[in-house]
Amino acid sequence: MSSSKSNHSEPIFIFGSARSGTSLLSRIINSHPKISVPFESHLYDTFIPWIKYYGDLAIDKNREQLIDDILNTECMRDWSPKPDRDRILSEISDYTFGGVVDGLIRSWTLDQGKQRWGEKTPWHAYFWRDIISDFPNCKIIHIVRDGRDSSLSWKNARFGPKHYYYLAKKWVQYLQTIDELKAEVDSDSFFEIRYEDLLLDPAQKSQEICDFIGEEFSERMLDFHTNSNPYPTDKANLKNLSQPIISSNSNKWKSHLSPRDLRVFEAIAGNYLESYGYERAVSNPTISPSEKLFIKYLEHPPRKILSMIKNRKGHIDGLRRLAIYLRLVTKL
Repeated sequence: MSSSKSNHSEPIFIFGSARSGTSLLSRIINSHPKISVPFESHLYDTFIPWIKYYGDLAIDKNREQLIDDILNTECMRDWSPKPDRDRILSEISDYTFGGVVDGLIRSWTLDQGKQRWGEKTPWHAYFWRDIISDFPNCKIIHIVRDGRDSSLSWKNARFGPKHYYYLAKKWVQYLQTIDELKAEVDSDSFFEIRYEDLLLDPAQKSQEICDFIGEEFSERMLDFHTNSNPYPTDKANLKNLSQPIISSNSNKWKSHLSPRDLRVFEAIAGNYLESYGYERAVSNPTISPSEKLFIKYLEHPPRKILSMIKNRKGHIDGLRRLAIYLRLVTKL
């Protein structure tokens, strides 16, 4: 399918629960010669709850303060190259939050010599209504991965739940949000792909993605691993992104999850596993009320606390956000 100028006004949002392949997918799409997908921005999940404090964004000082606060968040400091404040301000033509988002990412995209932008922040799925309101012509790509594999990876990350009971609940909650999204948008706006299918045939799936977004397929998309631009993710994820697609990077749960882990996970998420074509491993799994209490009050808390203590980057990010929030609410 040939591209058209109008495609440039159709930003691409990549959704997927934690550790479901959103980084891989964003790197593939970012390697298209016309499209840039920067590192996560967390614009909606951070600033939509606070946007009322900024007042009328048509007023220069309010708009500039919002841009300054955005650029001061930890995740935006990870963008490479760094966004340019003056360049962002010059690209904003619509004085709304959506206009600021567009000005920020579009200015960064144009500086990469590209014309169309994408955005990948998994938690933005919970703000899909705001995103669609701001960008009614956007294209949404949702990647789903076997929840047992994504949970295995997430459990070992510096953030997130540390017990399969809560990992399963988070996975289901995310997919329920995607169900709500699916019910509201048409097939021209939403495309879904399984992580495992992308691993098995990246060329075909990349072609399907290009057909969906209205761009010509480029072989450069399959060379995403040659991109020398820093991508500030954890070591395990970065290692995978620095080499060609590993077709066997699936079904790790079969050798890493204990029988109890599988039972707990599938008792909560078994129906969603089946709905996405993933096999169940346990027949009629259940969790007793006493086991739930044991998990909630005895098993999970020490694991979570230990993870939080180690999460230095998360602490820095939290302090930066807290400073922004306190300044906003205390000026009222």
